[in-house]
Amino acid sequence: MARSKNYYSILGVDEKATTDQIKKRFRLLARQYHPDRNPDRPDAEERFKVIQEAYDVLSNEEKRKEYDRRRKDPLGGFQAANGDSYYKTSDGTYVRYQRPPNAEDDFFSNGDTNGGFSNIFNRIFGAEQKPPPQERRKGRRRSSLDVSTRLRLSLEQALLGGKTEVTLPHGEVIRINIPKGVHTGFKIRLKGRGEVGATSTGDLYVTFEVEPHSYYRRRGNDLHITAKVNPIEAMVGITRNIMSAYGNRIKLKIPSGTQHGTKLRLRGQGVQTGKELGDMYVHVELHIPEDLTPEQLKVLKEAGKTTRLL
Repeated sequence: MARSKNYYSILGVDEKATTDQIKKRFRLLARQYHPDRNPDRPDAEERFKVIQEAYDVLSNEEKRKEYDRRRKDPLGGFQAANGDSYYKTSDGTYVRYQRPPNAEDDFFSNGDTNGGFSNIFNRIFGAEQKPPPQERRKGRRRSSLDVSTRLRLSLEQALLGGKTEVTLPHGEVIRINIPKGVHTGFKIRLKGRGEVGATSTGDLYVTFEVEPHSYYRRRGNDLHITAKVNPIEAMVGITRNIMSAYGNRIKLKIPSGTQHGTKLRLRGQGVQTGKELGDMYVHVELHIPEDLTPEQLKVLKEAGKTTRLL
């Protein structure tokens, strides 16, 4: 299977590298792999071409922006958990993009350097990897053969995505791929999976409904939870184990002096979609114990006297 060329890796620079850093690195590599300096290395010319190719894109601001955009989002949409690509139409529907037979898996092939940089650049931004036709991006009129259905998901199903079965209104059961991180109201269109007419076939529209969760509250791609602490824990601080929605155990440090209603942020622990990564917010709730023993009450009273003297 063809693999994508990573121009940043080829030049050995960070994705946030400045133009000057890219230029310095290119000059170093160009001297190292120039064919005239390596007459005994048959691969030097090929490597030099690839280095030149990478530099021509990354040193040009517009080409670099387009390259970065297409690396992350080739069709202006996202990829489902199984690798299917979707693009978004003007009415908010996500439509699965079906690649033509024998199409390239990605924008660059390590095995194709014939024809120099211009042919490769045409593949990147030109004919061979065109986005779906413009009229498809504008959406389409609903046909009488189209079928609509709603699919209820648990939060776990919505977060992870994957395959599931859907029963259509006429009783047919089909398998569909749930894009990772869908939310309530998220809608996809599967072409040709609707009713069959005399001369055409309708499409299937699937709208997702995500059931509320008893622990996690979702707002956009962020997740919110509540952590109850007692007054002593809030005063002296404590480390709690928090479980992410994906089953990962995270250590959360609640600082000393934390007040009721404090909101703590865990970066990157929210909803993961094909394009974005949300955060998790922990809302601290002060909980007053109601079943303290006489000994515990005595200790707290003594501590209270000391606190008033401070």
